[in-house]
Amino acid sequence: MEDRIVAINLVIDGVSYPMNVPQSQETIYRQAARMMNEKLIKYKQHFTGEEETRLITMAAINIAYDLMTKADSISSSNVIEKLSELSHIVDDALSIE
Repeated sequence: MEDRIVAINLVIDGVSYPMNVPQSQETIYRQAARMMNEKLIKYKQHFTGEEETRLITMAAINIAYDLMTKADSISSSNVIEKLSELSHIVDDALSIE
């Protein structure tokens, strides 16, 4: 079944961003907008008087960094898990002979 495209409106820092996204990914887009708004609130509280664009950039860099470190962690744990499974398969195969 084809994923239907839906029109959504995300509000980030009071600015509306109309988007067309696959319906299956709508929740992810909304969560991303919520995360961006939460980061911006924290940066605005911590860096009062800073330019809006700098705050948005700082929040985006922080989110990208979090994503990259989690992606590395997930990839590493998947590799370790697969190696462990292969090790058990080899051990089982060797014990049969």
